[in-house]
Amino acid sequence: MILRGFIKEIGPTRDWTNKEGEQRQSVKLVLAIPYVSKDGHENYDELMGEMNLPNAEFLSGLTKACEAKEKCELHVGFNLSEWNGKKIQNIRVFSLTKLMM
Repeated sequence: MILRGFIKEIGPTRDWTNKEGEQRQSVKLVLAIPYVSKDGHENYDELMGEMNLPNAEFLSGLTKACEAKEKCELHVGFNLSEWNGKKIQNIRVFSLTKLMM
């Protein structure tokens, strides 16, 4: 799914190892997706997701975009899983493109 919004908050990074034994890193993100309510006020929904980092410099770019509240096009995927009888929705951010506005 493609959403347009901005990064509201960047959380902690997490180090992990993939199946091939390579070290990877991901980061938790809080995304703000703006919308206009029925009464005409602009609000936003917050989504908490996770994104894999291709390299260390990418995190600094995310931080700058977050501080500037730059509008982005976000490619996200939603996944439902079940744990102890509860349904949990996981959000994965696959890619992010800054809008040229």
